[in-house]
Amino acid sequence: MAKLLYKLGRWSYLHKWRVIVAWLLLLGATAAGALSLMRPFTDEFAIEGTPAITALDTMAENFPDAGNVATAPGVNLVFAAPEGQRLDSPDNMAAMDATVGYIRDHLGVEGQRFGNPVKVNEELQRTIVGQMTGMGLPEERAKADAYNVRMLSDDARIAYTTFEFNAPSSMSVEQADRDVVTEAMKIGRDAGLEVEAGGAGFGDPIAVKTTSELVGLAVAFVVLVVTFGSLAASVIPLISAVVGVGIGALLVLFATHWVELNNVTPVLAVMIGLAVGIDYALFILSRFRQEVRDLPPEEAAGMAVGTAGSSVVFAGTTVFTALVALALAQIEFLTWMGLAAAATVAIAVLVALTLVPALLGLWSSKAFAGKIPGIAGNPGPGARPGKNLDENSMGRRWVRFVEKAPGLVMAVVVLGLGALTIPVLDLEMALPSDTTSNLDTTQRKSADLMAEGFGPGVNAPLLLVVDAHSVNPGAEILQPYMDAIPDEAGGDAEKAALASFLYAVGEVGTVGGIQHAQLIAANEDLTAAQILATPDGGPEEQRTLAVAHGVRDVIGQIEDATGTEIGLTGLTAVQMDITEELAAAMPLYLTIVVGLAIVLLMVVFRSIMVPLVAGLGFLLSVGAAFGVTVLVFQEGLTGLVNTRARSCPSCPFS
Repeated sequence: MAKLLYKLGRWSYLHKWRVIVAWLLLLGATAAGALSLMRPFTDEFAIEGTPAITALDTMAENFPDAGNVATAPGVNLVFAAPEGQRLDSPDNMAAMDATVGYIRDHLGVEGQRFGNPVKVNEELQRTIVGQMTGMGLPEERAKADAYNVRMLSDDARIAYTTFEFNAPSSMSVEQADRDVVTEAMKIGRDAGLEVEAGGAGFGDPIAVKTTSELVGLAVAFVVLVVTFGSLAASVIPLISAVVGVGIGALLVLFATHWVELNNVTPVLAVMIGLAVGIDYALFILSRFRQEVRDLPPEEAAGMAVGTAGSSVVFAGTTVFTALVALALAQIEFLTWMGLAAAATVAIAVLVALTLVPALLGLWSSKAFAGKIPGIAGNPGPGARPGKNLDENSMGRRWVRFVEKAPGLVMAVVVLGLGALTIPVLDLEMALPSDTTSNLDTTQRKSADLMAEGFGPGVNAPLLLVVDAHSVNPGAEILQPYMDAIPDEAGGDAEKAALASFLYAVGEVGTVGGIQHAQLIAANEDLTAAQILATPDGGPEEQRTLAVAHGVRDVIGQIEDATGTEIGLTGLTAVQMDITEELAAAMPLYLTIVVGLAIVLLMVVFRSIMVPLVAGLGFLLSVGAAFGVTVLVFQEGLTGLVNTRARSCPSCPFS
């Protein structure tokens, strides 16, 4: 391969205009194709095949007007009176009326649970008790169901109301609508209340900012100037990186004509593409600077691509494989992110192997012009001789230090990184939510107030969808329930379905960690129902995940006993399934990435020890990085980050 790369580098140097024009034409062609065929990105995260998503499909079939609870643009507007006051006082009632009235007037939202929460709560309690007792439930049970979904805390200091934006999903809410809610919150705050807003519909939108890439290019330019001490040489890696990323990003836009892609898909491609594009060009340019001292420029370019280019190909292949392997998680949006980034990396490799030597041919003797005195071995001010970097560079000094005590250095590195890896064992994976937002955000404050007034489980509701089309009317376990249902409820099939709903509620309510379970909806022909199960913990707690698994275990028993089909869903269950699929895919992902890297290293170095050391170093560095992340972001080490709930006094660093 080195010989082939040598010929490619030398040819690219000698035929610089052909190479440069070819890449510019390719860039122009992809731009034209993207502009003419591209379609808008979607705001949705398509995740198919998980149990929670399957349950959502069942819900859509049986409750077509219910919408998607996982992507609904819902908002929780939470009110809290000052300590020692009640929200049902005249002044506070007037403040809440003004706040919700502003939202109603400007957004036109309505709903059974929207309005002044004190008034809505009273009506809601009466409605639920009437409906449940009408179905034959004891009044005590009906009151317990109503109390579980109350909107006013026991001390009347905290209350909340809910509504949905007029948008297809939580990811497509207009900022103008969020601004209306923000203005409404100011009305309540000016009146002396604490008013906060949360929910999926009021989450901060995902913003893709190009400023970060521009800042990255500027920082990279400074680093390159320090490395080469030349303004001209520092520009070459940036040009090659921009060309590679440009083509890669335009290809992503081009692909939207055939594939629906999330608007976050190009982000990973741009970030990784810039990083590897600059690095790969840096490798070749640095080697060219060494070779051109003893060889003609075209030979030096060929030698640089033949030697450093081999490392570029190896590194690019490894990164390419790692990104493609993201498909192992079987999450659609993550798969497309990986494929887009992998394609950009492949283009970056080709650009580095061809465009960099072509630019060197174009720059010719000016490739390292614009030298800055006193940097990278250049003579300092006053014509002082520069440092001999071949003998006194920082890298060479470090190598000499390591050679003096290799065993000690190895032990410190392995033990140190190993120790930093240990916290990974306590890693808690989750998707962003109100309960894990920064403490100073209104989303986090709303979640904390909800937990304070109604228990942490109010932020982590579990929804069961019961499909009773195949219910067994002769099931022995259902007979006591069917006997208690009045004949007016319908025939045996209807009574069996209703009995299965009530039986499921009772069984789910016995699961450890479930605070309350209740029937909240049934379709008109009594073939399906929704059951709300409220856990006693928040969505960020590992205990809540265990409770959800306990519910799924009970679901299997209910299905066997009644013939029904039951799915567990809701935002908490959907996020749980995603994170668990990611965690389950991680071992296989690491095995493939590390295994392939070791194989490639064996081919390149024809050695066993070097690949094994490299593989171990990779695992230790990744483990240490994740370990430090857990310590700082999850456990709150150093106090720089603190997302622990204030309702968890026993949590460390809370």
